[in-house]
Amino acid sequence: MNSSDVVIVGAGHGAAQCAIALRQNGFAGSITVIGREPEFPYERPPLSKEYFARQKSFDRLYIRPPAFWAEKEIAFRLGIEVTEVDSSTRKLTLSTGEKHGYGKLVWAAGGDPRRISCSGADLVGVHSVRTREDCDRLMAQIDAGARNIVVIGGGYIGLEAAAVLSKLGLNVTLLEALPRVLARVAGAELSAFYQMEHRGFCRKRRLETVLSL
Repeated sequence: MNSSDVVIVGAGHGAAQCAIALRQNGFAGSITVIGREPEFPYERPPLSKEYFARQKSFDRLYIRPPAFWAEKEIAFRLGIEVTEVDSSTRKLTLSTGEKHGYGKLVWAAGGDPRRISCSGADLVGVHSVRTREDCDRLMAQIDAGARNIVVIGGGYIGLEAAAVLSKLGLNVTLLEALPRVLARVAGAELSAFYQMEHRGFCRKRRLETVLSL
């Protein structure tokens, strides 16, 4: 059984910064990062912006180059999930069936997008945007000829994705359940400003915003 002084579950931005901070502050023990994606830690915000627009290649999204982690002696187990935590014995069970011991455990797994639950939610053309794989799958369908896109959610990610996809020449409809965009994260004034800006953009790019559905 493998064991590490510190195990960080999750290979996103939080996990990367935690591992970096440990080394910067003189921690010399063994560190292992376990992540279910096959990628080293990368910036997620550009997924719905520059990466969608193909203005940045994926290797430019890495928080640190892969060689950095080897240099700092930070081990990665990628494409693997933690299925069980036994805090009494300080052991993790992995999706491979292996056990991995730890001295200290940092849980930085992040969250998953909320999936729609209506009939048809599991169809091939329904996507979420959280990972590189999500974006690549959507872009592959666009490359194959998909031209009509519906974005559900008028938050930052929904607005960003809708604007970028519209720039690509696609027919985009944005659906938002609340009476205004960004209702959960911005005050009414700021929300109205962004809504006006996007509606102006919509007229130029044939983007239709549908509210209160």
